[in-house]
Amino acid sequence: MVPRFHGTFDRSMAVPAGHSSIWVRTAAGYSPRSRDEPFANFYFGAFGNNWVDHRDEKRYRELYSFPGASVNEIAGRTFVKSIVEWNLPPVRFRRMGKPGFYASWARPSIFVGGLATNVDARKVRRVLTDTGAQLDFRFGLLSVLELTVSAGAAIAFEDGYPPRREAMLSVKILR
Repeated sequence: MVPRFHGTFDRSMAVPAGHSSIWVRTAAGYSPRSRDEPFANFYFGAFGNNWVDHRDEKRYRELYSFPGASVNEIAGRTFVKSIVEWNLPPVRFRRMGKPGFYASWARPSIFVGGLATNVDARKVRRVLTDTGAQLDFRFGLLSVLELTVSAGAAIAFEDGYPPRREAMLSVKILR
């Protein structure tokens, strides 16, 4: 068993525009084992959503997520991560669709993040930033089911590497 420790701290504030908020989400982690041991590392990358999903649609908030990079592309034994997220007011639809299938609302969000891995070892340290947006649409289906269709795009930056881009499309089926 490889010990790994991490912690998170999130803080928010309301924005004068109704139903809008800004969040600062931070995390840090440490493993006392060697960086050469795969299970001692933390892995980051991608939005984290599946094409068809049942979990939260805003997965870019998760500890392991780093939109713009590939899944598990970034690894490190220690890390510090921060994301600033602006949740804009949702747009509500009055008449979009038919009684059996209709759109209720669209909820946009914009984010900027930073990640540093192997912060205790300058030779292998990686420092990345990313920026992106996600738009979630809520649909009602047959008056009993709810669907959330999410679309997102992000770009990740790292010195010495070309920018990396990611697009995401996901459908969340609710009961």
